[in-house]
Amino acid sequence: QVMLMASPSMEDLYHKSCALAEDPQELRDGFQHPARLVKFLVGMKGKDEAMAIGGHWSPSLDGPDPEKDPSVLIKTAIRCCKALTGIDLSVCTQWYRFAEIRYHRPEETHKGRTVPAHVETVVLFFPDVWHCLPTRSEWETLSRGYKQQLVEKLQEEKDDGEAKEISTPTHWSKLDPKTMKVNDLRKELESRTLSSKGLKSQLIARLTKQLKVEEQKEEQKELEKSEKEEEEEEDRKSEDDKEEEERKRQEEMERQRRERRYILPDEPAIIVHPNWAAKSGKFDCSIMSLSVLLDYRLEDNKEHSFEVSLFAELFNEMLQRDFGVRIYKALISLPEREDKKDKKSKKDERKEKKEEKDDEMDDPKPKRRKSGDDKEKKEDRDEKKREDKRKDDSKDEDETEDDNNQEEYDPMEAEDAEDEDEDRDEEEMNKREDRREGNRHCKERSSKDKEKDKTQMVTLNRDLLMAFVYFDQSHCGYLLEKDMEEILYTLGLHLSRAQVKKLLNKVVLRESCFYRRLTDTSKDEENQEESEELQEDMLGNRLLLPSPTIKQESKAIEENVGLIVYNGAMVDVGSLLQKLEKSERVRAEIEQKLQLLEEKTELENSNKSLSTELKEVKKDLGQLQENLKISNDKNLQFEGQLNKTIKNLATVMDEIQSVLKQDIVKNEDKDQKSKENGANV
Repeated sequence: QVMLMASPSMEDLYHKSCALAEDPQELRDGFQHPARLVKFLVGMKGKDEAMAIGGHWSPSLDGPDPEKDPSVLIKTAIRCCKALTGIDLSVCTQWYRFAEIRYHRPEETHKGRTVPAHVETVVLFFPDVWHCLPTRSEWETLSRGYKQQLVEKLQEEKDDGEAKEISTPTHWSKLDPKTMKVNDLRKELESRTLSSKGLKSQLIARLTKQLKVEEQKEEQKELEKSEKEEEEEEDRKSEDDKEEEERKRQEEMERQRRERRYILPDEPAIIVHPNWAAKSGKFDCSIMSLSVLLDYRLEDNKEHSFEVSLFAELFNEMLQRDFGVRIYKALISLPEREDKKDKKSKKDERKEKKEEKDDEMDDPKPKRRKSGDDKEKKEDRDEKKREDKRKDDSKDEDETEDDNNQEEYDPMEAEDAEDEDEDRDEEEMNKREDRREGNRHCKERSSKDKEKDKTQMVTLNRDLLMAFVYFDQSHCGYLLEKDMEEILYTLGLHLSRAQVKKLLNKVVLRESCFYRRLTDTSKDEENQEESEELQEDMLGNRLLLPSPTIKQESKAIEENVGLIVYNGAMVDVGSLLQKLEKSERVRAEIEQKLQLLEEKTELENSNKSLSTELKEVKKDLGQLQENLKISNDKNLQFEGQLNKTIKNLATVMDEIQSVLKQDIVKNEDKDQKSKENGANV
């Protein structure tokens, strides 16, 4: 049997489960426990009976002697997994023999024959199924194939619907058998479940007779209609509308369901096709997280459910030990905390040096100095009381903030209590020198604290943070001292209680270990190097205990064709070679696509340059068109002015001509009068 793991990449796992310091607040608020993100593909027998995917060994299909030849059971797992899920595990290169369960079967009678008592062995493999992921080019081809299948199925349904519509008989009032063709006559007869054989005249007579019968039935129905016909018609219409809406809704749901099946996501994944006929038609597949598999019930007492639950427990214990070793490695790499006695002696030495320095700097006037010293001592005592009270208040506030509001916890401000005492002792001595200098120092310290609040934090040790987060089930940001002790005791390093206490004293404060101090740091200190630890320290006390003699395994396993044992896993060399050939093919395809991409890029660049030139030409053309329009407007204006001038000139000429005519008439009149006067004389 096999357990196939499905989980996000390590980078996504860090961001989704650890709430890294550099992540945005929205992502940090929505982080989950790693056990919810690590998932497995399991078979489902019935409604809620989980089972591992696999089957029984077959000597004829898989080969003989599975105890000596490990490839036999691997062939069994590949064959059964492909039959149940459609996943081909032959490309997997590493097969971890994760668990082995032996059932003692008593003697029983099966199909009339006696089966003697025997031991049945179940082997759970954990293969590297992520090597089964298709490449990008294969995934694109697969996506196109599924889309084509969807189009074909939709087209088949459309054709079936049209065929059903065609098979529906046409209303009698729309048919004229005498003018219809033979094929149309036969279709109408077949739609009415009548015989379509015979000559055209027979078909016409048969269809005419049937149409008369339909006409008589319709007339009888019309006579039998009551006065409530309109109400019934409205009810019928409303029912028809409801049925139409329901039908459309069902069609939309069916379309979405098919699209989910046939339209693949953008990122490559392993496609599972459950064998619905397996396990008496009750088989299905489901992806369950590790936390769900660990949350088993008392009702899950069947063998297949027990095997899945056992695997989940073993996998959880494996993760707990690995994460516990990470925590242990971090603890032994930390420096030892300074003893309180040493700190006290250093404190006394500093006080003595300070007093000697004060004696050397004393004023020669003894009385005034004495009175001044008494006054200063009194002020110092009052100041020390106020300082102690302020320290107690700050400690209480820090404790409540650590317990109640861990999300606002800043690891740069969280220091050990002894270190705080030492810093504040130095501050008190500075205050004894000068009150003003002490106040200024407090202001500088508060400004530095504000700068620390604004300092951007980053998670330097992600692996260690993942280890702590896995044990921190409630996401509170710290682990209790007793929980840390249990973690170290369960590592199998045979550590004594004194050794465990010594390690925990490095990080435990107020019976709690705030692990963000060990994993997060400011961005300026990001490049600090970690100290390297010796391998002997990682083994704990195991080197001090006698080790059992390990029997050398026979070399018969190494003689298996294509399988070698490497780092606890059976590695299939043949599968590795196939994967190498596949990688070479993919590399060639990628090179070809890269060449096409370069050509496409060149075409795009030339297209951009041509587009730029076209824009410039269009711009010039627009400018010319605008100038032409302006010229046309001016031309029209000039023409209008000329026409107006011509009209004015014509008017003036008319007036001049009329004046000239009047003058001519007057002159003629004068000449006539003069002639008449001359005649009279």
